[in-house]
Amino acid sequence: MDTDAAPKTTGRPRDPEVERGILVATQDLLIEVGYAGTTIAAVAARAQCGKSAIYRRWETKTDLVVAAVRALHVTTDLPDTGDLRDDLIAVAMHFAQADERSSQVLASLLSQLGRNPELRDIAYRTIGEPPVAALVAVIERWIERGAVPRDVPVRVIAGIVPTAAFGSVSLRQRALEPAAVAELVDAVILPALRAVPSPSPEKE
Repeated sequence: MDTDAAPKTTGRPRDPEVERGILVATQDLLIEVGYAGTTIAAVAARAQCGKSAIYRRWETKTDLVVAAVRALHVTTDLPDTGDLRDDLIAVAMHFAQADERSSQVLASLLSQLGRNPELRDIAYRTIGEPPVAALVAVIERWIERGAVPRDVPVRVIAGIVPTAAFGSVSLRQRALEPAAVAELVDAVILPALRAVPSPSPEKE
């Protein structure tokens, strides 16, 4: 159970600059002292705000840490380029976009998932699941278009790049390189999908 928690309070309207300062302070502490050292009191001191300012926005330390990690990661778009490979590449490149700071913050979070079931569940729903869902949506679209057989294990295949990406962050504190993402799509995902090549545009 998260002991670093407090009931929600009400008060004056939230200042977005205060919120940004809290998230940056949380990210800094995750890098410097890890999850255990990132307490609400430490974040408040670093952000130069009261603990009440944090609790007005996030009920628990878990909520705050997940929000701080999410703030560094871009939203996964759902492209429709007209080509299966291009769609897969566009979505999978989400895992090559993190810079060094983002990777270090995410690595700090990932290091705790085995010890904290609550954090693991929230992190998966809000950070891990959306990019996987985007890959699933792309594959299912191309199944409907007849380019991919209906019997492929969609979620297993959609998890290949995310698994490699989180492994890279955990072990190296680095995102996957774009070339590695493209190689995974070409050498692993497309063969696993047993995809039919997209038809070439008709020449005029």
